[in-house]
Amino acid sequence: MSNLIERKAISDLLTGGYFYIPSYQRGYRWTPTQVTQLLRDLFSYANEPHGTNTTNLEGDYYCLQPVVARLMTNEKVLKRILPEGVKMSEDNPVWEIIDGQQRLTTIYILYKYLMTKEGISERELEEDYGGKKLYHLVYATRKDSAYFLKHLGQSDGSTISNIDYFHMQQAYDTIDQWIRGKGDYAETGGLALCKRYELDETVKNVRETFFKLLNAGKGKKNNTGSVQVLWYELSKDTDAIGEFRKINTGKIYLTDAELIKALFLKKQKDVLEHIQMQRALEWESIENTLHNDSFWYFLNKRGNEMPNRIDFIFQLAYKAERLKDVAEEEIDECLKECDAELKDKNRIFNFYYDKFDGLHGEDLSKKIDEEWDAVTKVYHVLEDWYEDVVCYNLIGMLCQYNESLLPKSYIHFLSLEEDQSREDFKEWMRDEIREQVSGIEVENGEINISYGDGRVFNLLLLLNVNHLNRQAEQAKDGLNKLGEIYKFPFAALTSQDWDIEHIDSFTKNGLKRVDDQEKWLDTAMADLEIQLNEDEKIKNEVQVLRENGKLMDAINKLRMLAKEADAPEEVKNNIGNLTLLDSSTNRSYGNSLFVTKRKNIIERMRNGVFVPVSTSFVFMKLFDDEGTRRTQWTEEDMKSYQRYICEELRDYLNI
Repeated sequence: MSNLIERKAISDLLTGGYFYIPSYQRGYRWTPTQVTQLLRDLFSYANEPHGTNTTNLEGDYYCLQPVVARLMTNEKVLKRILPEGVKMSEDNPVWEIIDGQQRLTTIYILYKYLMTKEGISERELEEDYGGKKLYHLVYATRKDSAYFLKHLGQSDGSTISNIDYFHMQQAYDTIDQWIRGKGDYAETGGLALCKRYELDETVKNVRETFFKLLNAGKGKKNNTGSVQVLWYELSKDTDAIGEFRKINTGKIYLTDAELIKALFLKKQKDVLEHIQMQRALEWESIENTLHNDSFWYFLNKRGNEMPNRIDFIFQLAYKAERLKDVAEEEIDECLKECDAELKDKNRIFNFYYDKFDGLHGEDLSKKIDEEWDAVTKVYHVLEDWYEDVVCYNLIGMLCQYNESLLPKSYIHFLSLEEDQSREDFKEWMRDEIREQVSGIEVENGEINISYGDGRVFNLLLLLNVNHLNRQAEQAKDGLNKLGEIYKFPFAALTSQDWDIEHIDSFTKNGLKRVDDQEKWLDTAMADLEIQLNEDEKIKNEVQVLRENGKLMDAINKLRMLAKEADAPEEVKNNIGNLTLLDSSTNRSYGNSLFVTKRKNIIERMRNGVFVPVSTSFVFMKLFDDEGTRRTQWTEEDMKSYQRYICEELRDYLNI
C-alpha cells in the first residue's frame, strides 16, 4: 500500500482508537506558552467571521500541522498496548505516531478538561454526541501514561515526580487558568477574548466554544468551523524509525510538495500502473533538474531557497491559475495577494486537495491528469527558456530585480497571440528591464549613478549579461553548439559574496593599521620594482620615510610613482571607476595599487576563479587604446570605461 494523505477533523479521531507513542520519541514537553498559543488561535478562529481571517483559516476549518502515522501490526507490541479483552479492529485501530504526538496529546488534554468541567461522562459523550469516544494515548516509555491521562484533573498534581506527567498536568492547569482568566491570563485569557469579540464573559461560554469546535465534523457548515489535521498515513511496511529520523534531523519532510505528491501519485484502481509510473518518473526528472543550480538560479536570486525545490513549480502553477483572467494593469497587485496567500501553511496542498476532494473513479483520474498537465506545462516552459541562451539571460536578469517578474513573465508568455514570435517575448522582457533602470539618468554621455547607490550592482550585472546576449545574437549559426558559453552563470552570484569594487583604489578606505601599511608597501615596492630601479631618488626617499615611521607619506610617494589618478572623490565613486568582483578576491588585496590588483586578478583567472567579463576587460586594460598604461588606471581610463558602459547599455538607458 502506498502512503495516503487526507484531512481529518478532530471529531474523526474521536472513535476510541489507540495512539501509540514509540520509545524513540521524546515525552510530552509542550510549555504553557505553546498551550496558550493554541488556545488563543482556536478561540480566535471560532469567533472570526469565516472568510476574513486569513491567518490560519482554510475554508471552514482550522488546520493543525501534520500528523504522521502508521497502522500497528506488531502483535507483541499490540498485546502490551491494548487492555485485556480489547482487540484491534477497523473501528478500534492502533496507530504508531511518528510525528505529531505533542499536538495530539494537547488536544486530548483540552478535550479531557472540557469533559471534566462540563460534567460529561464517557457514557454521556457516546450517547449524546453521536457515538464519540475520546481516543487513548499510550507512551511506550511510560507504562501508566494512558491511565494518568484518563484521570487528569482528579488531583492537584503536587506529588508528580515524573517529568512527562509533570508537563501533562501543567498543560491541564494552564488550560484551566487560561479559560478562567486567572493569574497571568487575566488580560489575555478566554474571558478577555470574550470581551474582544463582544461575547458574554462567562467561563461556560468559553468552554462551550471549544467543545463545539472540537466536535465539529469535516465539511460540516456551522458557526465555529472545525479543527482538522493533515493526516499522513504511511504504508505498513514503511521503516518508522527511518521516517522519524528524516523529520527530526533538520530535514523538513512534510512540505507542500511531499503532501501534494501523495495526491498526484496515489494508487487508483482504474488507472494503469504504467501511467502512474510515468508520472512518478516525470516528478523525479523535474526534481533533478531543479537541483541543478545552473537551472535553479536563473529563476531565483540568492536567498530564495526552498527545502523542496519542486514547491517552486507548484507555486508558479498556483499563481498562473489565479492570474489567468486578470487584466495586465492589475497583475502586480494580484501577485502581492498571491504572495500573502502563500504564507499560509499548506496553502498549495489545500489548493489541490480541494480540486480532488469528493471526486472518484474516472472523474478523479481526469482531474488529476488535467492538473498534472498544468504543472508539467510550467516546467516545460521554464526548461524551454533555459535552452534559449538570450531568453535565459533575460529571465535571469529580471529575477535579480524582482522575484514577481518571473510569474509576470510566465503569464505574459502564455498570453502571446499565435502570430507573435519568441522575439516579441524577448522584446517584452527587455521592456521590463528598461522599466527597472528607467530612473537612472544619463547626461552628456555620463551615467549619474555612484558608489553606495543600491542600483549600481544590478546595472553592472546588466552590463555583463547584455554583453553575453549581444555576443550570442551575433554568433547565430554557432549558437546551438556553443550556446552555453554565452550564458551568464547566475549560480555564481549565490556561491559567494560580491562587492562593488573601486578599480583605482579609493584612498579614504582602509590602511589605518601599521601592519596593513607595511604589507601594502612591501607589495607595492615589489610590483613597482622596474620604476623604482629607474628612479633611485624616489626609492631612497620611500626607504627613509619607512625607517622614520612615516608610512602613509611613503605610500603616497609610491602612488605618485604609479601615477594613480589624483581624481576628486565624486570621480572615483562614479560608475566609471566601479566593477563587480567576488568579495574573496576583492578583500585579498584591499586598497592596493591598480598594478597589484591586476596581477592578483589575472592570477585568480588562471586558477579558474570566475570573473565577470566586463571586470576582466577592465583589468586586461582593453579600454586603453594606446596600450601604454598596463599598470595604471587613469582618469582617461575611467572616461573610456564609462563610454563603453553607455554604448553597451544604450538600448536600456535610452541614450
